[in-house]
Amino acid sequence: MGDIIHNINGLIRLKVDLFKESCEILGIKYKEADYNIKMNDPYFSGLIDSDGTIIFNYPGNRIECHLELKYNEYSSKLNLDDVIKNYKPSKLIKNRRLNNNKNTSSIRFSFQTVKGMIYLYHYFMKNRLYSDFKFYRVSKIKQFLEIRIFNKDPYESEEYLVYSEFLLNFITYLNPKGLTTPFVSKLRMKR
Repeated sequence: MGDIIHNINGLIRLKVDLFKESCEILGIKYKEADYNIKMNDPYFSGLIDSDGTIIFNYPGNRIECHLELKYNEYSSKLNLDDVIKNYKPSKLIKNRRLNNNKNTSSIRFSFQTVKGMIYLYHYFMKNRLYSDFKFYRVSKIKQFLEIRIFNKDPYESEEYLVYSEFLLNFITYLNPKGLTTPFVSKLRMKR
């Protein structure tokens, strides 16, 4: 157990309190991690696997990546500005009131621009997600960039059909509730 703690010491960024406790029990001096995540660091990919989402934003006609974490002293230090070259996330701190009158806060990092989609694609092709569901979605970004302009074509056109079929495949892959997504009713399906 001590070998594992030695190997990951200086790498733990979010579950710090429990890790510090483990270090203390084993008599190991805790090393603080660097919260500035470096370019192409696979750490971000792991965060998306465990706590992230890859979604389609219908009004914005783009594929987005979001990471939402419990807001605390450690998650507030996390800096993802350099992890994807030429693409900085927007940050939002969300406060919510729970049913039991308690408050909870989260921090949300969002990669949500059309220009940044290709950088997102390249990052995840280099740092593969273990989630097949999420990897499938990011692997479709390059193809989507070629057809996203078809959303402006007439409903009865072949181009809009290609666009519709792409979105149906995107939203239903490993997602049994995909067809209940509100924008699906606006898509054209083969008869």
